[in-house]
Amino acid sequence: MTLRALGGLLVFTVFILGVGAGVLWGVRGWRWWTDFVRLVGVAYFLGVGALMIITMLELVVGIPVNPATIVPSGAGLVATGIVVGRRRRFTAPGLRPPEWRLPRISLPAAVFVAGIVVYFEALFRAARLAGVAREWDSWANWLPKARSIYLTGHLDLDFLAGVPQLTSYPPGHVTIQALAFHAMGSADTVTLHVQYAIMAAFFAVAVIGLLAQRVRDVILFPVLLAFLVAGYLLDWLTTVYADIPMGYFIALTALLVFLWIDERQSWHLAAATVLLSGAMLTKREGTLFAACVLVAAFVASSRERRQLWPRLLAAGAVSFALVLPWRIWYMSHGIPTVGADPGYDGPFSDLDRLWPAFEITLKSLVHEDLWRYVPLLGVAAMLLALFAGAWRIALYSAALLIALIGTVTWILWVNRSLVLTHDEWAIRRFVGTPALVLLVLTPLLLQRAWSASEPSVRAAGRYSQLVVSALLRPTTAAWAIVLVGLVSFPGSALVGYSRSGLPGGWPSFPGATGCVAAPVGTEDVRLVVGYVDSYPEANAIRARARAAGIGNVEMNQDGCGRLRVYVDDVPTLRAAQRLVAEAKAAGLRPTVERDSDD
Repeated sequence: MTLRALGGLLVFTVFILGVGAGVLWGVRGWRWWTDFVRLVGVAYFLGVGALMIITMLELVVGIPVNPATIVPSGAGLVATGIVVGRRRRFTAPGLRPPEWRLPRISLPAAVFVAGIVVYFEALFRAARLAGVAREWDSWANWLPKARSIYLTGHLDLDFLAGVPQLTSYPPGHVTIQALAFHAMGSADTVTLHVQYAIMAAFFAVAVIGLLAQRVRDVILFPVLLAFLVAGYLLDWLTTVYADIPMGYFIALTALLVFLWIDERQSWHLAAATVLLSGAMLTKREGTLFAACVLVAAFVASSRERRQLWPRLLAAGAVSFALVLPWRIWYMSHGIPTVGADPGYDGPFSDLDRLWPAFEITLKSLVHEDLWRYVPLLGVAAMLLALFAGAWRIALYSAALLIALIGTVTWILWVNRSLVLTHDEWAIRRFVGTPALVLLVLTPLLLQRAWSASEPSVRAAGRYSQLVVSALLRPTTAAWAIVLVGLVSFPGSALVGYSRSGLPGGWPSFPGATGCVAAPVGTEDVRLVVGYVDSYPEANAIRARARAAGIGNVEMNQDGCGRLRVYVDDVPTLRAAQRLVAEAKAAGLRPTVERDSDD
């Protein structure tokens, strides 16, 4: 990780925001810049979704995906948004409303906001690389594709044929990774993790921006932090997979669609349409989850179906039409479509897997090591909202959760290669999307239940009113707690962490050589026969070493973004030199390093 790579990633983030701002201006506009700040998270995901659509179209028609094409394309999106905004008579925004002042916050909420701030600060240090050890799919699928597009700008069908996933897998996620590589100046797979931390932060900002004016702060921020600290997100938030980014798209779409049903602001549905396309271009399951959102919307708006269903159908059709060129492209090239495993023979095939698939879906959603109690909190919030008379949000949430659980069950059922046990790590990833949907809907559910209970609080007597009022009274002074949280983590990073093994001081940015140590004295050493960027390359080098008679050859990530192919625990330098001679005779370029794992 270098300052050059971090700076490039920051520039790329600003570029995404600029594109998203153009899209947001076209669908909504904003009277004051303070409104844009509130919706900056939504703008970010609109930018990611719009760039996925543009890069997919460029790949399909043969235009190389690189800065020379994407910068003008992004500028074109911004210009289009400005033109549309002018046609809709949006006026130039002012800085802030005349009576604007810093938003107030209650003391309990400030504590949780401070916790959220520290949480995201930690992603850039201790937790940033938490998922590296499990990133097999990243090294075998996502990163090779992204690196290929980064190097060539095109889809190399011969190369993609050797990648484990089907060639027809949607390209949106890998094109964003490839653009990040361009911004960083190299295929820096280590710094790429920071992009996922940035995306997670913008997701939280988007949820806060959409709900802050609709949900009490004492509800919103505790619920958000409760989900963020669930074991699943702690482990996978910065992992270079597409599951959680797809979950972001679906969750924000679900919230925007409900807000459109409830408030009838057209920009909610327009933004949801772009995000739906982004979800479908991120993973193949995105299409199924997008259908779940539309089904729940039909259920929740059934009383007004004549007015609302045609627009919902139009939004779904437009979002699918935006990704249809990809389907046309791969079908025209004779590439197999995505779908169930070849062994799946239809709805009556492998019925003995159906109940286990449903059971493992529910167990994974409520497992204490993954999501702890937060999905149960979401279900409880649905019941409270229903008892409070908020039937629309309760019905929408319940229908969506049932549809998502049914979809995950179907995915597990028809993919026969998946072993239906809780220990199967691939299964755990599928429940992330339903949980993220619960994250964005639970605060709104609890707020509707709270609103119904307020008359009871007022009737409870003067003393109860005074206690509740004093506890929840918004105040500007409460921001001091957030400020303490903001500076506490960098401050503790400077002095070091007790018992954590993380030294204090200013951050350093070592290169790949930071994971290489020279032999010292009589300590054990390791023979390294090669460093590479992908598992296929590592497998090839390991095979050559074994063919040369070198035994016990292993491969693993070195912690600096590369794969190390090596022989561990060589007892002496003399023994290592004999292995060096054998490796050189096989045409390899071996080195001897200190075995720093001891």
